[in-house]
Amino acid sequence: MSKPDTPIPVNAKVNVIGASLNTSMLFNFLMGIYTMVYGGTMYLYLSKKPANSKRHIVLSAISVLYLLCFLDFIVQWYYLDWVVVINGDTRESIFSGTVNGLQWISVLSTILASSLLIVSDSLLIWRCYYVWGQSFWAISAPLILLVAEFSLFVATTVLSATLNQITSDANAILFNNITSALTFVSLGTTVITTFIIGYRIHSASQRHDLSSRRLFNHVVTMIMESATAYSLVLLIEAIIIAVPSVEVLGSPLSEAGIYIQAIVIVFAGMAPTVLVARIALTDPNNTNASSALTHISSDFQFRSPQGSGSGRSAATTRGEANVSVQADNAEPTPVIKAKSDSNADDMFGEKKV
Repeated sequence: MSKPDTPIPVNAKVNVIGASLNTSMLFNFLMGIYTMVYGGTMYLYLSKKPANSKRHIVLSAISVLYLLCFLDFIVQWYYLDWVVVINGDTRESIFSGTVNGLQWISVLSTILASSLLIVSDSLLIWRCYYVWGQSFWAISAPLILLVAEFSLFVATTVLSATLNQITSDANAILFNNITSALTFVSLGTTVITTFIIGYRIHSASQRHDLSSRRLFNHVVTMIMESATAYSLVLLIEAIIIAVPSVEVLGSPLSEAGIYIQAIVIVFAGMAPTVLVARIALTDPNNTNASSALTHISSDFQFRSPQGSGSGRSAATTRGEANVSVQADNAEPTPVIKAKSDSNADDMFGEKKV
């Protein structure tokens, strides 16, 4: 943050210290909720029958998300202890520690927060990849955004590490602009990938009977609900960071940015985990529902029938496709067959559903 030459009012210092302390308490509360959600999700999945490799990838991804969030929680805990206990002789010293802090803390927090966004978006893109029958064309746009996101992550990390303290207005504006761009790109990745997944499932539902459509629509609803909350906090954070007045110490917008940052860190990990938990809580006695929902986590695949000799290309040429849906803990379900004359799916170089 910028550090003006004029004396900082006492009430501004109190606001900064209070926002930092209250944010830590909010982070603790959200982390407690996240821990229960993560633990419950892992229990629900690990208590089922042995999983396939795709479900292992999903569980590994949400575990990495939780680990990154937990590490950030530990870092913030240590930082609060350093500011108040070690460096907290006076209110002035507490304020100085809150504003300036430790460089390695800033660098590590930047790495952890940005990594959460990248891993969360990568998991969503991976789901999109399998929903579209392992088509790279379908995920080309999200992949480009993910590469841009990673580049901005490297830029923020390097800038945070090379600058001893981001005190000048120019440095603060540059850092905030890159951080805001990173958040906007992550938001775009989430929205676009969610739309692509929703479009694929909605297109498939139009070729089935009414009961199947309801199941598919429920799947789309689950994805949208998971992405909406996460996208909303990302949007708010990106806008707050982009507004110049966020650099004014003790301003309401500056304080709001601190709170939103803590929420984004937790939501980046908890949103995918909640979606996996909702899938796991699907009524196991309803095989069709369980099967239809489980694909978001691991096993829902749009694939062509594999006949002897003709293989995938022949199935694509005929315009036929099978939607094979299998739950993690259910017996293989009957294959739903549909035929379409539409060429919309060919835009993505993929077989029709």
